[in-house]
Amino acid sequence: MMDSVSSLHCLFGYDNKLGGAVHAALNVCKYLSQGDQPVETVAPYGVMDDIGYLADSYAEVNCHLVARSFPSRYHNSRELGAWLQANLSRFQVVEIHSVWTLAALHTARACQRLGIPYFVRPHGSLDPFDLQKHAWLKRCLGPIYIRWLLRHAAGVICTVELEVERLETYGARPRCHAMPLPVPLSDHDGDGRKFRLQHDIPDDALVILFMSRVDYKKGLDFLIPALGRLRKEFPKLWFVLAGTGTPDYTQKVKEWIRNHRLEDVTREVGFVTGPEKLDCLAAADIFALPSLNENFGIVNIEAMHAGLPLLISDEVYIRREIEAGGAGLICRPAVDSVEQSLRPLMDGSIDRGQMGARGRALVQQRYRPEAATQALVDLYSQILAPAANR
Repeated sequence: MMDSVSSLHCLFGYDNKLGGAVHAALNVCKYLSQGDQPVETVAPYGVMDDIGYLADSYAEVNCHLVARSFPSRYHNSRELGAWLQANLSRFQVVEIHSVWTLAALHTARACQRLGIPYFVRPHGSLDPFDLQKHAWLKRCLGPIYIRWLLRHAAGVICTVELEVERLETYGARPRCHAMPLPVPLSDHDGDGRKFRLQHDIPDDALVILFMSRVDYKKGLDFLIPALGRLRKEFPKLWFVLAGTGTPDYTQKVKEWIRNHRLEDVTREVGFVTGPEKLDCLAAADIFALPSLNENFGIVNIEAMHAGLPLLISDEVYIRREIEAGGAGLICRPAVDSVEQSLRPLMDGSIDRGQMGARGRALVQQRYRPEAATQALVDLYSQILAPAANR
């Protein structure tokens, strides 16, 4: 039985186009609510934001919208300050799900004024890879703003130990905690045969699945050439590309597929969700994500839950857990390494069924949403205990 702790989660936005960090934060809140924990969220909002999914996917979460204001690029909101002043005292603990935003600054200041402990979830944004973006600005602001933000935090919540080890704190020494994200997992298996029929994929095809955002850091420039080479050895190879990206990058990917003579055995199915995602996973034989950088990768958990063996790069931060659990193979983000690592999964040297079963067991043991939520509530209680005993 969990202790009851009221928490507020400050996001940098709800817009569905903002990517996985938004859904990761909302899933934390969803499972807190399902565990009978009082939880609310607040985030800046603009009229062009796609928020229709909130009512369908996160109905149990009380989401407050405050209008974005100049400079909106940094997720600023003057309304947020007023909302916090009126409501913050209702909560025992706060989580800030961003760092390089004015929303995070407003929330941290308000928490300090009221003496309410706050945690920071960087969602990978204090990782050396991510810090390469707008590097000059971050080098200037980090030692001032991030150091202050982390120094006054009750702690930093990361997803795995490798993220903790690589965390850039700009001289602050916060307490860091590695906690898995709660991942929504279906109790139902997908219909792989239905998916193959729908997309004209033969029953005896050996299907390699990529399911993620179609982005430069996801390793498609390594995976596609490797598949082009392997097709010569494995004529039953098929490639399913599930995801969307910017038009410019998507066009590059199409060119790679054509140049490596994979057009006739590739199915680009776009963004998949719900039953279609389950069917897509069930239709695959191997899941591949040789990313240049991946903080956690919820899709890795989903693929293991579907019983798929994984091929991921050593820059996917969950790789230690996957390797230790015997749930997948680890490669370098390079064409030769991807090719060499995929081969034993394709030629029968490794029993894909056994590896997939180990992955599914790993999910049950370590990544069930209930376990992740219990660990988070325990952390809240530990932080609040000294104050309660005073």
